[in-house]
Amino acid sequence: MAKTATCACGRLTVQCISEPLLVSLCHCLACQKRTGSSFGIAAFFRRGDVTATGPARSFTRPSDSGHDVTFHFCPDCGSTLF
Repeated sequence: MAKTATCACGRLTVQCISEPLLVSLCHCLACQKRTGSSFGIAAFFRRGDVTATGPARSFTRPSDSGHDVTFHFCPDCGSTLF
C-alpha cells in the first residue's frame, strides 16, 4: 500500500511504495530546532521506492555522528517532507 505525504500548502507531495527500513527518534538540539519539539522522528525508505512531485529545496547539515543529513522541504510553506 502506497504512503503519501504532502506539505502544508499541497504543492510538494512524496509517495512511497514500501515499508520503512528504519524509523528513528532523535532528541539532539538540531532536531529540536527543526521540529519545534523535544525530538524529531524520521522514517527511512529505499530511494527507488520514493517519488517526489512538486517544488523542493534542500538543506544539509552535519550530524553528531559525522555524517551529513539533508532535509528536503517545500519552498513555499517550509514543510519538511523528506
